[in-house]
Amino acid sequence: MASLKDYFLATRPAFLITTLLACLIGLLSTRELGATDPLIYLLTIVLALLVHASANLLNDYFDHLKGSDSINADRISPFTGGSRYIQNQILTPRQVYGLGLSLLLIACVLGIYLCMQSTWILMTIGLLGIVIAWAYSAPPLQLMSRGIFGEMAIALAWSLVVIGFATLQTRSVEVDSFPLAMSYGLMVSNILFVNQIPDIRADRSAGKYTLAVQSSNKALWIWYAAIVMSAYLFQFIAVLFSSVSPKTLLTLLLLPAFGKYAWQLHQAPLPKERLKTLIVRNMTAVHLYAVLLCIGLY
Repeated sequence: MASLKDYFLATRPAFLITTLLACLIGLLSTRELGATDPLIYLLTIVLALLVHASANLLNDYFDHLKGSDSINADRISPFTGGSRYIQNQILTPRQVYGLGLSLLLIACVLGIYLCMQSTWILMTIGLLGIVIAWAYSAPPLQLMSRGIFGEMAIALAWSLVVIGFATLQTRSVEVDSFPLAMSYGLMVSNILFVNQIPDIRADRSAGKYTLAVQSSNKALWIWYAAIVMSAYLFQFIAVLFSSVSPKTLLTLLLLPAFGKYAWQLHQAPLPKERLKTLIVRNMTAVHLYAVLLCIGLY
């Protein structure tokens, strides 16, 4: 019988750090720091984490239906190939699906309460985030299987977290937060892109046509570099045309690292151990990017 710990670990909690960082960026991106009840901030963070955890569970469930995780012999655990809780028979597909839907329902109820306590503008942002969480994995859209649309969905989803937190503070749509939000969202999408690479063979066999599957080995580095440069372009737009501090350009310190990772992808296909190292370093660099953004904003 599955324990509460099993249910918790099935949500892939280690990956929720990206959402926590998005909340912090949104919190620091306006000049209204501390303008809202701290309890509302805390509940909004919980809401964002619930939606992310639900998306992870739904992704595992629909990948199971496609069969991509069960045939994935090239996965690099725990970064690719899902949580394996279904494949290892720790949880049944029905339990994973049920937990995913339950977390999404709780997020909806909590979202209504937060709108009542702050602003109903958040309803539109929250609903769009929930739609993306569902549409990324679930039919008929299954954006994860539609090339660049999968990365676009991820970029938009994490952008909405930043925008939502900024809006929570000012009780109005924070247009100035949009470019910076997209910058971080694109960086998060590059985590997804690199983590898809070990799964290419299994995903292709299962009919899951991710951007990595649709790319040749020689094109992987081009997509990676294009996403990184797009993120920095949005950041420059934020500094030049919004109220974002130039100090956020501390993130340029990481540009050589991203350039190095693009060069390594240029040498694809990479041996499994080198690819694992690349995945870890790329995730670390994106997290550091968010931390430097926060330092610059603060």
